[in-house]
Amino acid sequence: MTLPLSRIDYTTVGVTSRGTMKIFPASEHRQTQKFAVADHDGILYVYGIKKGELQLSFKSLPGPRINKVVLGGPTRDRIFIAQDSTVKGYTKKGKLFLEFDTNLIDPITSLYVLGPNLAACARDLYHRYHDCKDADSYLAGEILYDVILLPADATFIYAILACGDCAIRVLHGTKTPAVLRLPSVPTVLSMCRERDAESKEHMLVGTMDGKVGLLILESNKTLRISWILNMTGSEVTSLDTYELQDGLDILIGRQDGTIEVYTFPEEDTLSLLRYRCNANESITSVRGGIIGAAGYPEVLVTTYSGKIFGLTTRPPGLLEADQNDGLMKLKAEIQLLQEKLNEEKEATNFTVDPLAPLILSVNHRIILNREDASYSLSVELDTPIDNILIQSDTPIELLDVESNSAVVSLSTCNPREGNFVLATYRCQVNTNHLEMKLRTIEGQSGTLQIYVTSQVQPKCCRRISIPVCALSLHVRLHENDGTEVHERGPFNELKVVGSFTIAEMHAWLSLALLDVPERPHLEEGEAVLTYISSFIGTVLKCKYKKGSAVFLGENVSSIIILRDVLTREATKRKIKLDVFCDVAEGSVSKVLELILPRLNGAHELTRKVKILNALEEWELKENPKDNLCSEYQELMQKETEIKSQMAKDSEILERLQAVITDLYVDWERAKRSRRITSKDAAEKLSAALESRDLVQLLQIFINTNNTVPAPASLSSIM
Repeated sequence: MTLPLSRIDYTTVGVTSRGTMKIFPASEHRQTQKFAVADHDGILYVYGIKKGELQLSFKSLPGPRINKVVLGGPTRDRIFIAQDSTVKGYTKKGKLFLEFDTNLIDPITSLYVLGPNLAACARDLYHRYHDCKDADSYLAGEILYDVILLPADATFIYAILACGDCAIRVLHGTKTPAVLRLPSVPTVLSMCRERDAESKEHMLVGTMDGKVGLLILESNKTLRISWILNMTGSEVTSLDTYELQDGLDILIGRQDGTIEVYTFPEEDTLSLLRYRCNANESITSVRGGIIGAAGYPEVLVTTYSGKIFGLTTRPPGLLEADQNDGLMKLKAEIQLLQEKLNEEKEATNFTVDPLAPLILSVNHRIILNREDASYSLSVELDTPIDNILIQSDTPIELLDVESNSAVVSLSTCNPREGNFVLATYRCQVNTNHLEMKLRTIEGQSGTLQIYVTSQVQPKCCRRISIPVCALSLHVRLHENDGTEVHERGPFNELKVVGSFTIAEMHAWLSLALLDVPERPHLEEGEAVLTYISSFIGTVLKCKYKKGSAVFLGENVSSIIILRDVLTREATKRKIKLDVFCDVAEGSVSKVLELILPRLNGAHELTRKVKILNALEEWELKENPKDNLCSEYQELMQKETEIKSQMAKDSEILERLQAVITDLYVDWERAKRSRRITSKDAAEKLSAALESRDLVQLLQIFINTNNTVPAPASLSSIM
């Protein structure tokens, strides 16, 4: 890292949403710039530096939560804010010149202004207005995370949408959008700029799994992407480009509080990390500009709790001298405020209303990690966290997180009372952000409850409910995400017929599967969803329309789990379903062929770790060349790598064996209409699992001596 930056704290506002801080263009080259920031109290602030001190130029009255702030106008000095479904416009001096009700049903989450064009996104609906009149709209059916408008010609506008189905869509009027598929969900879009000049065809995109790419708009309204950072990490929450020192840089803010500066890649060069730090709470905005002192560029940062600080290129010596002068003035101001507070306390007998509700502002995020089939759960407050209590009515496994410094206490639970997990995380002082990791069990659905208390308001508690889906380890695929995956098989077939609507079936599937779109995408009255297991790689296809649905799964366990969810939900609503199943004999072999290589690898890894532990216990590591054979010496050389692999998932062997055991239980239910316990199945498979022999396992599954014809209907065994 080659870029020396020093932190300078400016001020604090209320809780902020992503993209609610903007820097105004400079009036003169390398002179200080003003910036606007808005918070959840509905207050818009405009700040600037005068005589070396941060001054508040304008402050609006409180109101509904502000979700987005953008700049517009000929010189981009007009401020536009989104409150619920209303857009307001302010001048830099605070004069209200626009108050426009978009009539959107849901609150506006994304906003962009280009000349007389205003784009607003609310959940899965994009709408563009020209001079505050309807121009065009698009119902994506997927969550829309961000939007950018680009000029196409004198009459047309390009709209770039970041969509929740891992896609960037390019809209050109009312024509069918062009689609660019990404490996992860795009969460933020940002126009590339040099100084205050924005590009018309280059933009940055950040993804939910931490990647950053450069999007290039081609002349035929299609997008091309070049990945700048292709490694996974914490979710990208904010992006900008700015010349801090010696060339153009990429500024990145992340969900885990990390702020990074990378060089902007030129032709045939890689992007290099120049600076990294962590603010210990999620970053809502990063922008490049000249704020604290003329001639010294910096990264201006806002955090979730409302902290505003700069990472400046100004030399530490000059910065320290100014801070000492400012500190003396600050102490004098604090003394005056303390005296006024004491006077107010003496003049007024103030008591807190015990009936007044105390509300904690909690920001949480839960993301599936495909590599190890686990979930990352982040929780943060705008004040220091005291305790986090986790309660689950379904089995989950809490995993260790290296960066988590909280003290964890597990309580004894009684599953018969609806408690499978009860854990308390007691946080250290001044901890606003906590990362946790957990793993669910396929087929076990329920609700995860999270209770958060604050060190500042210990009597106030906030509850968060997170649904745990029955098929929680499945990831949605799209039509061009690997053609060979979509055409695989053999498939077990589940057919469901009944008096349900397509909306009902769509809602039922959202209880069983992750990332089900906001609305079903229909082609000739039929919706199609395709999923792949992030743990074992089996495919599940869902095709449904009014009154009928067909599900094709390589893993019979997925079919049985889905069938149980659908029949349960239909029973709740007193809807009769006819359920039929066709079991493919070759599906078991397919699943075992996917699992066994991983099972062999996990078994070998476990064996190596046991050997290393034994060598350590016998104290044979001091002189390995004299005491050990060549195999053990090689293990000693790779000890760190081996133990690191095991630390990623210490129970991988047991988990894979459990998948095969569940497969046998569900196979017996689907093929022979009989129920056996997991304990009985484990005993029957014990020798075959130990040998890891495909033929031996298949003999137990097929068991031709006891084969019973497959039932025409599964309704009788529900």
